Amino acid sequence: MEALRPPTLDELRRAASWLGGKAGEAWRAGNAALGRNHLRIGITGLSGAGKSVFTTALVHALHHGGAHPGAMPLLSGALGPRGWTATVERLEDLPPFPLARHVEGLTAEPPRWPEPTRALCGLRLRLARRHRPGDEVVLDIVDYPGEWLLDLELLQLDYAAWSAAALARLGAEGAPCREAVDAWLARARDAAPDARAAPGLVEAHGELLAACAAAGLRHLQPGRLVVPQAGAAEFAPAPLPAGMAGGALHAAMAARYARYREEVVEPFYRAHFARLDRQVVLFDAIGALAAGEAVFADAAGALEAALASFRYRRVPLLDRLRTRIDRVLVLATKADHVTTTQYLNLRQLVAGRFAGTRWAGAIDEEMLRFDVVAAVRATQDGWMRRDDAQRAAICGKLKHPGDVARMLVPSDVPPEPPAREAWPAGGFVYAEFAPPDLSGHAARPFPNVNLDKALDLLLGDWLR
Repeated sequence: MEALRPPTLDELRRAASWLGGKAGEAWRAGNAALGRNHLRIGITGLSGAGKSVFTTALVHALHHGGAHPGAMPLLSGALGPRGWTATVERLEDLPPFPLARHVEGLTAEPPRWPEPTRALCGLRLRLARRHRPGDEVVLDIVDYPGEWLLDLELLQLDYAAWSAAALARLGAEGAPCREAVDAWLARARDAAPDARAAPGLVEAHGELLAACAAAGLRHLQPGRLVVPQAGAAEFAPAPLPAGMAGGALHAAMAARYARYREEVVEPFYRAHFARLDRQVVLFDAIGALAAGEAVFADAAGALEAALASFRYRRVPLLDRLRTRIDRVLVLATKADHVTTTQYLNLRQLVAGRFAGTRWAGAIDEEMLRFDVVAAVRATQDGWMRRDDAQRAAICGKLKHPGDVARMLVPSDVPPEPPAREAWPAGGFVYAEFAPPDLSGHAARPFPNVNLDKALDLLLGDWLR
């Protein structure tokens, strides 16, 4: 008789994945049977990714899409042939997301982009299927700054390791603000070697992070110095060079780091992050490309660090005490800033960084998904002649008061980050656009790119 061969790691992984899928189906079916078709969805993105616009457009589409099924065909198919009704409610445990104010601004004359939401907020949506009386899906939408998500990385590092990593990023070759970084390091080394110097150094570090963020850098910590949270700056840390270890100032900063993790980062993890079921992460690859090679590398690193905070559970019923997120959707935003011919390249530019790595299993099992989106489409496709050839172009009103619609040919999007010597001499060129005329969309979904598809990727299995 042939000896039994022990299973390989790949076979064990597939078996665990199958069990996880069956457990997930059972969990969802049980919830539905008990009337608990309830999902909590996190939406985040680093500064400039369009988080406020996306959250507004997503909720607006869910709220009004039932009356306009042609605008959201995938969502309409998922929720039934007779559509649905939606009710927006307040989440008791969070400040309200300013939906009405944002919609009012977008549909005004002239329209205005929403102001960034720079704090934790949310709302609840009840979706009732018209063809199944009493059958509803409850969606809790939690909007929070991506900079706070990056702070979860601190839970994996001690102060010395975090300082080394943070200073290495700030001092990376080609990174902007190098003079400001060098000036801050000089100030740190010259500071009085006792704890009284710590608050001043942290304040100066916050100013440095603000300058770096304005220059396009995104992998910046601590996040509550970039996007403030009440009271957190009082004991937020700043990184110090390894050569300062052993002194009173270094010890004081390490103590601030420990307190920041215990009183800011861990409570956020327990009270909010660990309660999410699904997550949307928005990434402005277009803006990062336009800002240059160093900024793009930094932004891509920030995205990878953000995704590392998620646990992709395989057996949900046995994993309820840990983070329960079972699907993360990464969306490259501002797809309307390039032509439709570039959408595939834009998706590949973001998704390609994670192919064939430790993320491969999560991607294969559709726990980690990628796509492109423009939550509110500000441009239209067109053609224009350039260099004796017809070129795909976009037409939109530039983000300048009083500007008129212009036809533009944006840079092509590379399917992968170019090698240093292949980076365009003039850089990648993309325009910023004002919102279009949305005066007729106060009670119907906004024009968009792939918002319906994004909702299907995120929620389709729960809605059907």
